[in-house]
Amino acid sequence: MVHLSDNPPAGVRPAGFRPLPLLNESGFDAVIGGFDVAEADGRLLAGFAVQPRHCNHAGTCHGGMIATVFDGYMAMAAMFENDLQVPILPTMSLVVDFLAPGVPDDWIAFSADVLRVTRSAVFVQGLARVKGKPIARASGVYKRPAPDPELRLDTGKLLRAFMRD
Repeated sequence: MVHLSDNPPAGVRPAGFRPLPLLNESGFDAVIGGFDVAEADGRLLAGFAVQPRHCNHAGTCHGGMIATVFDGYMAMAAMFENDLQVPILPTMSLVVDFLAPGVPDDWIAFSADVLRVTRSAVFVQGLARVKGKPIARASGVYKRPAPDPELRLDTGKLLRAFMRD
C-alpha cells in the first residue's frame, strides 16, 4: 500500500511507484524524464526525484518542472478516477502557487482531488509535498471532449490497466 506520507531516502522512488512509459522517445517527457505513478485507495498518485536537470540556476527545482508535472498528473488523475473515455484532457487553466523549494534528491509527491466533472470541463486541485510538507499547490480546469466509446485511445482505461499490471 502506498501512503502519501512516504518519505524515501534521497533520490529513491518510494515502494509502489512506477515510471510512466514515455509515449514519445524524443519528446518533451523524454527531456524532463517524466514522472512516476502509484495507486492508493482508488486514487492515482505521482512523484519524481529531483535531478540536476530539473533545477534552475539557484540549484532548486524549477517551478516549470513542478507545473509541468501538476498539469499532466492532474488530468491523468481525473481520467484514472472517472470513465471519461477520452485520450486527453486539454488544459484550459492551470494555476500553481509555490510555497517552498525542492532540491536535488528530494522526492516530490503529488496528490490530486477531482472536484467536479461536468459535460464540458473537469476541475481538479493538487498538492505537492516533500517529506510530508507542502511545497506547491495547483488548481486546474481541463476541457472535457465528448466521450467516444469506439475510441482506440482511452487514457483512463490504459492507466487503470497499467496500475493493475
